[in-house]
Amino acid sequence: MKQNKLIDKKAYKKNCGKCAICGLDLYETLDVHRWKIEGKDGGKYTKSNSVVLCANHHRMVHAEIIKIDGVYQSTAGPVIIYFDENGEEHIKTIN
Repeated sequence: MKQNKLIDKKAYKKNCGKCAICGLDLYETLDVHRWKIEGKDGGKYTKSNSVVLCANHHRMVHAEIIKIDGVYQSTAGPVIIYFDENGEEHIKTIN
């Protein structure tokens, strides 16, 4: 799949299945966040620009309490790097 192809947000949420930060897997609470280029700046819902977050973490990202530094592919699968409210860096495999 090309990284710049638009994704189906409902299918993407269902496929990812949980929040990339806390692992909450309640579908009704999940959102797709455009992390690299935000919507207000013309960002699109593409695989390389999207990450699934629970509603709580999605609000925290928009309030700039949590900052996503990147979502990358590794040999272990997708990895998210983010900084929490204390500025501490976290690197977590998204399974």
